[in-house]
Amino acid sequence: MRMLIWTSLNAAELQKAMHSGNVGPAALVPVQSGTVLLPPPATRLNEAAYMTNRVRKIGNGAALAVWNDDAALLYLFTTALGRASMWGSREAVLRLSEQAKQSGAFGRAFDRMTAGMVDLREKEKWQHDAIDKLTALHPAAGRKAPLERIRDFENGHAAIPDFFRAAGLGEVARVAELAEQGRADFVLQTLEPPRAQLWPLAAILPLMVMTALVTVLLGIPAMVYYLVGALLLVVMSTLLVVLRRRLVSRKPINTVLPVIPVTQGAVPTD
Repeated sequence: MRMLIWTSLNAAELQKAMHSGNVGPAALVPVQSGTVLLPPPATRLNEAAYMTNRVRKIGNGAALAVWNDDAALLYLFTTALGRASMWGSREAVLRLSEQAKQSGAFGRAFDRMTAGMVDLREKEKWQHDAIDKLTALHPAAGRKAPLERIRDFENGHAAIPDFFRAAGLGEVARVAELAEQGRADFVLQTLEPPRAQLWPLAAILPLMVMTALVTVLLGIPAMVYYLVGALLLVVMSTLLVVLRRRLVSRKPINTVLPVIPVTQGAVPTD
C-alpha cells in the first residue's frame, strides 16, 4: 500500500510552514505543480488525513491518495471535509480501507456495516462534486478526462496515476509510479509515523476514578470533583499537544521533513 499527498505549494515554503506548524513527518518531493508529500510507512489513514487537512490550511487545499494493486482511495480537501473517490471492486476497496486504517476487529466490523458508502461513487452528483473540488485545487484541470476516470470505478489498477494524468498533473502521477517502485523508500524508512504518545488519554479514566473515590471517602463536595476533573482534562490535553510537538517542530527540519529529488530534474532545498 502507498500514500501520497499533493498540494500546489512549493516545497521550500511548505517545508518551513509544516515544521513551524508541527505537521509531519513526511518526505517532500518538488514537482512543477507544487509538492508531493510521502508519509512514512505505517502511517494510518486518519493520521494521513490529519496531515492533509493541516496542509490544506497552509495552502489552498490538498489531495490524499491511498492505493495498492487492486484498489485506490482519493480524498480531495478544499474544506475540512474531503470528497472521496474510490476504485476497485467493493471487496478490494474495503480491504484497502482496512489496511490503511490498520483496523482492529471492531473497525473491520464497522467498515463492513457501512459498506454501502462505497455505492456513493456511482452517484452523478458525487462524481461532479469531486471534479468541482479538483478544479478548485488545480484550476488548469479539465473536467472530461478526470470525470471519465472517476466513472471507471471498477478499474482499480493504476487508478491514482491515471487520475492525476487525466487532471493534467503528470508529474504527480510520475511520483506515484516511482513511489510504487520504491524510489523513495530509503528516505521514508528513516521517518517515524506521525504518532504521538497517547498515554495521557489512557491515564484520564484511572485518575478520574481515583479522584471520585477520594471525594467520597473524605466527604469532599461534588463540585470539587468536577473542578478537579476539568483540570485533569486541561492538563492531559496540554500534555498531548506538548508530546505531539516533539514529533516535528523540535527536531531538525531536514530530518523530519526532507526534500528529496524523486523525479528527474527536481532539486532538493536546504
